[in-house]
Amino acid sequence: MTERIWDRFLTEKDKRIYQLAGYGKRGGFGTRPALFIIDVQYNFCGDEPGESQEEGVRKYRTHCGEAGWKAVPHIERLLKLARERNLPVFYTQSERRPDMIDSGVQVGKSHRGREKTSVEGTHATQTVAPLAPQPQDILIGKRKPSAFFGTIFMSHLNFLDVDTLILTGCTTSGCLRATTVDAYSFNFKVVIPEETAFDRFEASHAINLFDLNCKYADVIPVDEVAAYIEGLPVREAPGGGA
Repeated sequence: MTERIWDRFLTEKDKRIYQLAGYGKRGGFGTRPALFIIDVQYNFCGDEPGESQEEGVRKYRTHCGEAGWKAVPHIERLLKLARERNLPVFYTQSERRPDMIDSGVQVGKSHRGREKTSVEGTHATQTVAPLAPQPQDILIGKRKPSAFFGTIFMSHLNFLDVDTLILTGCTTSGCLRATTVDAYSFNFKVVIPEETAFDRFEASHAINLFDLNCKYADVIPVDEVAAYIEGLPVREAPGGGA
């Protein structure tokens, strides 16, 4: 069996219980997917590839190091395929008011929580250039980890008759995880292309992928997701237009 990213973090007992309890069964793909790019912004990736996380985090406390830019080409690949098939593409806009009041209690969980690197309209909160949204895409403004919480995301998914969410971005332990659990709770099939997810802590990334794959999503190689999208017909736009 191919080694997974989380295997070295598991005890032998963990591995036995995983097998005995039957976790990790594939949920499979649906027929009407959407691609979702979560928080792939400069304040999570850094301003440019090659910047060390130790240096980058001095500027952006949410900096995830090289893992962010490493994920970008994999997301770009799926984005190109999704556009060719006219699939719905969603992005989060994770940003705050200048006074940070819309962060609520979140600012209290970091000693640097009131820094202005998440203020709306700034370079820091823009999606990185290779993945820049296009006019037909749907931007979901959020203030909490889950893209479902306090947004109209579900309304869009209902209108577009989506049954499968392909979730990419960050952080694996935070917004990606929260959105995955809510999507699962709303009975969507959830797919996480492993190479497109990232986090600032290696252990958090690996263990959260393990847990999400156990119970809430299919964490699978990007090649498999790309092949699935390539096999789909071109989708008609809402209202019947192409």
